[in-house]
Amino acid sequence: MTVNKAGDSADKLSVLLEWFEENKVTFNQEAIDIVSYKKALKSKSKSNIVSEDGYGVIARRDLRDGEPLVVIPKSAVLSAATSALASLLFEEQIGDTLALHMAIMYEMSQGRQSPWYGYLQSLPECADVPLLWDARSRKWLQGTDALRMVERDEAGLKRDFGRLQEVVTRNPLIFISQNGIVWDDYKCFLRIASLASSRAFLVDVHRGSSMVPFADIFNHKTNSENVHIESEEMVCPLCGEAFGCEHTAGMESDAENEDEDGDDSDVDDDASMASEHSHGDADSNGGSGWEDDSDHEEEEEEDSDEEPGEELPLLLDENNNPIADDVHSSQSQADSQSESGEDEDGDGDEDEDETIDTLDIVVFKPCKAKHEVFNTYGKHSSAALLHRYGFCDTSNLFDSVSLDTEQVLNALAKQVSEKRASEVGQLIDLYADVMEPCHRAKGIEEEDDADEEEDSDEESESDHPTSGHGENDDSDDESEEDESAGDTMVTLSIDAPGHPDLNLAALLVLGLTEEDTFSQVAGSQSVFMHYFPRVRSYWTAFQDRIDAGASIQTVYREASKATDLSIKKSTIASVCRVVVQLTEMRLADVSGDERVLGQCPTGNADDNIALRWMLAKQLRENERSVLKRCVKLYQNIVTAFSS
Repeated sequence: MTVNKAGDSADKLSVLLEWFEENKVTFNQEAIDIVSYKKALKSKSKSNIVSEDGYGVIARRDLRDGEPLVVIPKSAVLSAATSALASLLFEEQIGDTLALHMAIMYEMSQGRQSPWYGYLQSLPECADVPLLWDARSRKWLQGTDALRMVERDEAGLKRDFGRLQEVVTRNPLIFISQNGIVWDDYKCFLRIASLASSRAFLVDVHRGSSMVPFADIFNHKTNSENVHIESEEMVCPLCGEAFGCEHTAGMESDAENEDEDGDDSDVDDDASMASEHSHGDADSNGGSGWEDDSDHEEEEEEDSDEEPGEELPLLLDENNNPIADDVHSSQSQADSQSESGEDEDGDGDEDEDETIDTLDIVVFKPCKAKHEVFNTYGKHSSAALLHRYGFCDTSNLFDSVSLDTEQVLNALAKQVSEKRASEVGQLIDLYADVMEPCHRAKGIEEEDDADEEEDSDEESESDHPTSGHGENDDSDDESEEDESAGDTMVTLSIDAPGHPDLNLAALLVLGLTEEDTFSQVAGSQSVFMHYFPRVRSYWTAFQDRIDAGASIQTVYREASKATDLSIKKSTIASVCRVVVQLTEMRLADVSGDERVLGQCPTGNADDNIALRWMLAKQLRENERSVLKRCVKLYQNIVTAFSS
């Protein structure tokens, strides 16, 4: 859900389309059309549009699998690396999401002077995500994963805002509050953060998470997307070139010399060269900066009109060419093209690298005429979708509900002993890096994708570069958990349709097994690394047979045979009993809608309040559905074992 700014959406769309043309963002106008929600409502044609406001993409005719729809030059992408703040972000050693937030805020503050004005003016004021909800609205999320995510991310955003204020204070002539951007206003910062969270895409290793014009017009539909975004992600991390450049050539040359000489001194040379161009060291918030060549060159003092003692950081364009503070126009881009020897008229032959330096939106699944064309923002739970994007599906194959690790350990303490629970907790801390979350539905799809890749020939693979979805695609699990380097967090959950996730199941098997087996596994790293994945595989086979409707005897026998692993029936029965106990406790958290939600607000001038209430209600229903099915399923398994 988004909140629109004042102004007619048709006028904004007209400006956006002009900007697309100026920046060579092209789309097949015979195949698709961009429409606003209001226009779609007035249309007499039948449509499956689910968007509440903003824009959407409609198929003008039937769309075929593999058909290209949109081509977006990477030069049109807005990122920390392409913004005029790139050099400043390097100097301040700011990276990650804060760098993108600052880049968006700066370009918005420039108004019509920003090269991205035509795109930015089309955006809503914010995405109405729970981070922006008032206390009354947040109360409706009580007990849900969405509220946990809000509380976790809010702490990080406050730290980022504090870091931003430090930078603003040091550079007052750069960060001028204007055009709706107020640098010392936390609410303004949250508005921009909501736009980045709900719209950013991972582009490549140079640009990172970026705002991608046109790509964000496609709305999301879980497991029913029609298009994918294809991009060459493995570009030079230093300059963003798609193929060989001076940086990669230098690296390859140094690597060859190292192989020939076997001299360790070359390693130091490589490290020195990389430090001149790559991201800087992580800052105190885990961010990283962009390195600038000029930092390692001899600096010359020049006369300046600026205030004594204060120096404006050098502003660079996308090609690392200096731009004047008041020159934020297409002329600087034209000059840089002229200096690099490119044809100003565009009549010459395009460079081979330039032709692939794009993001291409291609049909993944056919779409009927007059229906909305959907993208996917990733395989996320309902709570994650609401938290990051401001909407919630009525049915979600990738739903999950998290459990507190402390509750799991308490359950083991009751079933076995405090000592056993403590030892399992130590194993979680010690081997967190091997306990990556893997939703059951995602695992099944990944196996199918792997089978398809084996069947595809090399020519087909070369025609389809890496497919990139939203900031929170499968690579997005990393964003969803907000894991920072060296601080891996294990997430235990109950996953749709109603099973404990594989890590939870494997930890319970280990925690409830006999002392001899536990001691052997816990006492040796090599034994643990061999045993734990096998238990995960066992539980995958166990769940497969359960979902197929097999009897418990058949399930037990075939799971053991498939993994060549023997686990006592008594241990499996104990695992299922603990799963029921944990799930019932979690179910109590999201029950009591009458008390938490009350009646739907009516007669309020703010339509967002009623919509927030409905989204919270849908989320609670989705999470309860997963938990209820798990309780029923595993109670039946316990009963079957008992009989």
